[in-house]
Amino acid sequence: MTERERLLEKLMKVKVLADRGEGGERESAERTLAALMERYGITEADLEDNQVSTHWIRYKTVWERKLLHQLAYMYLGEGHSFGRVGTYTGRSRKQVGIDCTPAQYIEIEADFTFYSAAMEEEMGLFYSAFLQKNRLFPPPELARENTEEEEAQNMDLERIAKIQAMMGGIEQHTRHKAIESHQ
Repeated sequence: MTERERLLEKLMKVKVLADRGEGGERESAERTLAALMERYGITEADLEDNQVSTHWIRYKTVWERKLLHQLAYMYLGEGHSFGRVGTYTGRSRKQVGIDCTPAQYIEIEADFTFYSAAMEEEMGLFYSAFLQKNRLFPPPELARENTEEEEAQNMDLERIAKIQAMMGGIEQHTRHKAIESHQ
């Protein structure tokens, strides 16, 4: 990516805030955008570039990859996103390519940042519900005492209510023990 392309990408992000922000955020973004456009000699036409090119977004987990593909599908329809494979190894790299305009890329990237954080939080709740539903805890004699800080974290009533609601929709799994315990 050239220096000009990087600059245009940054200016597009500010333009999105100027177009969609609220109140003081919008006004501040408009002033910043005008100042940067004047400083670098960028015109509105430069920012309204509708040329489609491939933009790469990195992900960490399988769920983030699925989310990226879903966001590309939501904005662009089918067939605009794809993975990347290493030339020598043949293994996939943790990037999704999306064929879109710079403005669409900024929207997709912003949504990805927002929804991946939300998904991470919900996955944490699901994990807690899964542990509770399947009773994956040590017997009382092996459990350690919780500190006061851990107790405070565990007492969030809204979180407990969400976990209980999730537990209702989770199937309980039972694995038959391969080794009998001699207690």
